[in-house]
Amino acid sequence: MPIVILILAALLLGQQPAPPTSSTPGGSTPQVQPASSLDYEFFKTRVQPIFLAKRPGHARCISCHENGQPRLAELSPGAKAWNEDQSRRNFAAWQRVVAPGEPEASRLLMHPLAKSAGGDPFHAGGKHWQSRQDPEFQTLVAWVQTGRRPAQSTAAGGLDFEVYRTRIEPIFLKERGANEGAGVCVNCHSRIATRLRLQPLVAGSLAWTAEQSRQNFEAVSRVVVPGDVMRSPLAVHPLATAAGGDAQHTGGKFWTNQDNPEWRAVSDWIRTAGPQAAATTAGAPPALDFEFFRTRVQPIFLAKRPGHARCISCHENGQPRLAEISTGVSSWNEEQSRQNFTAWQRVVVPGDPAASRMAMHPLAKSAGGDPFHAGGKHWQSQNDPEFQTLSAWIRGEKAAPSSRNEP
Repeated sequence: MPIVILILAALLLGQQPAPPTSSTPGGSTPQVQPASSLDYEFFKTRVQPIFLAKRPGHARCISCHENGQPRLAELSPGAKAWNEDQSRRNFAAWQRVVAPGEPEASRLLMHPLAKSAGGDPFHAGGKHWQSRQDPEFQTLVAWVQTGRRPAQSTAAGGLDFEVYRTRIEPIFLKERGANEGAGVCVNCHSRIATRLRLQPLVAGSLAWTAEQSRQNFEAVSRVVVPGDVMRSPLAVHPLATAAGGDAQHTGGKFWTNQDNPEWRAVSDWIRTAGPQAAATTAGAPPALDFEFFRTRVQPIFLAKRPGHARCISCHENGQPRLAEISTGVSSWNEEQSRQNFTAWQRVVVPGDPAASRMAMHPLAKSAGGDPFHAGGKHWQSQNDPEFQTLSAWIRGEKAAPSSRNEP
């Protein structure tokens, strides 16, 4: 595949995952974490004017980004700057191409910077800055540095380097098929500014040296939350959304389901490191209760909501799969319910609703949910009764004895 196409396919590789949520100490409703560690006032007053600046030989940023990605809000008629609500929307959109605390891993900076100055190879709007000393570039650097750099996870998290080198790193060198994404991972990730910056292969080599693998290992650790697979961009970014992955990976979706051998290798490597791995000796996460699922969770899949199709309308054929309801009945039988239980627990992290795709995927982004759900956003608040029911199940709540319709 031509390198220009690969570069175009990687335009958003530096996007950040949706902000996580956490539970209050009393075990009550999860509270939304701050959307970003980046400084909003700095963005509004010093970064936004850069998007409106006119440069000789170049269109203004807004000329393309009013319709392109990341999106800039359309200026109101007669206005020369954005209002507060528009600025907030711009902030939400543009922080996705920033790695807080890491200017060189941030697409916002490296994309319009001349390649001779260390920038990315291509930017459709041209190269605005020929030097890193350019005042605009320096302003963006200062803004990015207002954010907190993610802590390096390899030492504390216990990620295994040998497993990485023998089982994970070869994935980055695999030539993808027609329906498996855009070429070889290293072709983009060694050229484009992103947190997952891989070392370029030595000319004629088919693998990295031991020293390069160590450098790659440190880079990969930035997109891993040890012990927590579904919060690790390495696992969810190239995973199909129907299988619990992120809304978008412009390098393509490599894995259509969580049974894919590559995805299993990545998830096993992540799972066996960090706090959740240590929990196996300190106390296992709660077991998901089948009766609670059958009697209280399954009805959510059948509920009709204004403006939305029922969950079953898509998930009878999509992933995770819901069993087809038998003709003439209004719900699933015992065997079908067991099949549903097996399928849907794959998008749950027991004990942690905020890390569970089943809960966060249909939750509005403004309430801390994931960026996208093809079936729409069912819950505008984490206080929605359906969301609370799912959270209770994920936290291990058991069904009352009366729920069991047994003689």
